[in-house]
Amino acid sequence: MSTVFKHYRIARRDRRGAITTLVAIMLPMLVILAAFAMNLAYMELTRTQAVIAADAAARAGGRTFALTGSLSSARVNAQQAANRNLIGGKVLQLQNTDFITGISTRKTAGERFNFQPSNKNPNSLKVVIERKSSSLNGGISHLFPNVFGTSSFEISSEAVSTRVDVDIAFVVDRSGSMAFAADEVSTPLNLPVNAPPGWFFGKPAPPKSRWLDLEKAAQTFLTELSNSPVNEHVSLVTYGTGSSIDRPMSGNYNSIKSGLAFYTNSFPQGKTNIGDGLSAGALSLTSGRQFASKVIVLMTDGRRTHGLGQDPDIVAQNLAKQGIITFTVTFSNEAGQTEMKSVASKGMGKHFHAVDASSLAAVFETIARTIPTVLTQ
Repeated sequence: MSTVFKHYRIARRDRRGAITTLVAIMLPMLVILAAFAMNLAYMELTRTQAVIAADAAARAGGRTFALTGSLSSARVNAQQAANRNLIGGKVLQLQNTDFITGISTRKTAGERFNFQPSNKNPNSLKVVIERKSSSLNGGISHLFPNVFGTSSFEISSEAVSTRVDVDIAFVVDRSGSMAFAADEVSTPLNLPVNAPPGWFFGKPAPPKSRWLDLEKAAQTFLTELSNSPVNEHVSLVTYGTGSSIDRPMSGNYNSIKSGLAFYTNSFPQGKTNIGDGLSAGALSLTSGRQFASKVIVLMTDGRRTHGLGQDPDIVAQNLAKQGIITFTVTFSNEAGQTEMKSVASKGMGKHFHAVDASSLAAVFETIARTIPTVLTQ
């Protein structure tokens, strides 16, 4: 029996020795595998950071480029966006060569945009993000150097911001208050101060009227669109007590001008039915191009006085769910800015305010340059 126990004790010692030896051999391998896995995870993290930084820089730079046409200003804003998105714990420094202008096109809504570098009437801006040993930013050090036989790795990413083709419903107020001057208080019982003797609704719009200011500002809007590197189609919708689609969606901007001139030559009387104007604008967009972005630019000089059962907030919110963006413009200090800010917010757009003819023209110029910029790569 004692011999059996003796052999048992020897076997236990041998097993413990074998396990100790196995652990001694496997432990370094486990450490290496853990370091390998952590390096891989870190590489994937920095690649994700590069994608986010490229998207942010392209969006900021592309929007500025579309708004100002200045590549230098676009670089500044792109760098600011990149500064807020570290890559491997380091702020990325963009160079002029990291910005490439070009033209992005597609034939159908289901296709990806194809970017081709070009300096002639570009509609896109590509931003290239790199952290390479040969670049200004240098490579990225591994968390555990030399596990892969190297101490660092390289990453790159790029994003393209494109001004896409747009169908725009230009929805403008033709209520009776638009016959008054911008700095004049309109009342239903009085006629505009600048109206000629014997003037009444149905005759040409009075001098210095808000309508004439709008007509001039619309010329600026259409001129800016015609100089755009992308192809915008426009419809004209006007509203007072009711609404009408005065000109269907078209790339012929002269049609919009003649539609406005119709009311200039015979200005009507009416209340302000903003909700109906929005709905008519949306209806005009249905005849537009299938793959174009859809935008409503709504202008009013007052507050909703008719169509109280059709809340513009709800209309804009429902249109936003269909992918239609609503910009709002208020003109004159009589306009309901608070209401129109809410409509723009619900419509995923932006609100602008103007107090006179020159500021109204500047607002429309800004909107024309802004609509819309998207990431296409």
